[in-house]
Amino acid sequence: MAPRFFVFPGYKSVEDEPKIRQLIYKGLKEIEAEIRKRMLNSDNVEELGRALKAVNMIAVKVKSTEGRLTSKKDIEQIDAVIFDRLNTILSFLANKDYASILPVLSELEKLVMRRNSLFS
Repeated sequence: MAPRFFVFPGYKSVEDEPKIRQLIYKGLKEIEAEIRKRMLNSDNVEELGRALKAVNMIAVKVKSTEGRLTSKKDIEQIDAVIFDRLNTILSFLANKDYASILPVLSELEKLVMRRNSLFS
């Protein structure tokens, strides 16, 4: 069964942020589950293990966001790219291109850090 892809719903107002943050978190957890499933049937356990660890670290950062949002425009742009990267990771998993996942996860981590910096 192919993993589903994530659609960025966009922001109507800054009050949408918790809902979208939850969608990002759920997307990361779905990627985590997909990685775990593939680790059982793969020779690339070490690569997938590093990816799994990175996904977990990013999920913690997404979940631990605190404060008030300072810019709807900025977060909307960042979140659109985050959803794109989540879909890229799912695509790499589906194509068994495990070596390409870590660079995308690194970029995703930077995006989440930028996202978190928008809260004061």
